Amino acid sequence: MPNIYKRKSLERAKWTEEQLKSAMSTVKDEELSVRQAGKTFGIPRKTLEKQIKQNEDHKKKLGPDTSFGAAHENRLVRHIKEMQKSGFPLTRDDLRTIAYKFVVQLGLKHKFNNELQKAGYVWLHSFLIRHPQVSVRKAESLSLARCTAMSRNVVIDYFKVLQSVLEENNLLKNPKNIFNMDESGLQLNTRPGEVLAVKGSKVVSSVTMPYPKILYFLLKPNY
Repeated sequence: MPNIYKRKSLERAKWTEEQLKSAMSTVKDEELSVRQAGKTFGIPRKTLEKQIKQNEDHKKKLGPDTSFGAAHENRLVRHIKEMQKSGFPLTRDDLRTIAYKFVVQLGLKHKFNNELQKAGYVWLHSFLIRHPQVSVRKAESLSLARCTAMSRNVVIDYFKVLQSVLEENNLLKNPKNIFNMDESGLQLNTRPGEVLAVKGSKVVSSVTMPYPKILYFLLKPNY
């Protein structure tokens, strides 16, 4: 019986291009090692190493050197991610200011605007191209009160007080005396603008201080 040749290429590349980009990004940002990233995203270690090397060699050939270099730019990317996680995402203008201070602190040669003390828009545009894992998103405001109030201990204490109030007023046996109401607020101030965030983030929140100009409405349905 003759041997039947099976094309090995059909068994290759069971991972997608998006998985490859994500794996390369985690290695580049020093979040995972090559071996760990390969296991996480289902990509052979040698394949991932080859793709990372080819990508680095390709970038070295594109245009003039950057003001920072790959290692320092990766620190900026990590800072962007950390600020997003803390609830204070950076704006594009914030990043330009931080980039200028960073390059001055490092004592590197640069072409940034010394008068404005900011990196230029061209650098910012190129930075976002070099780091596609960072995107510009519309932030949603999150009040400082809500941010600090939502802790395990605060929630537990709230339900203890609620249980006590219901028992003292005998409301557990008379639920008809509990009115269904809702509070809604209309913010008159400017909402958060566009910020830098990790691509793929479902919600990008920006912690804001309490605003004095808010109209509150107490709504009760009439059954």
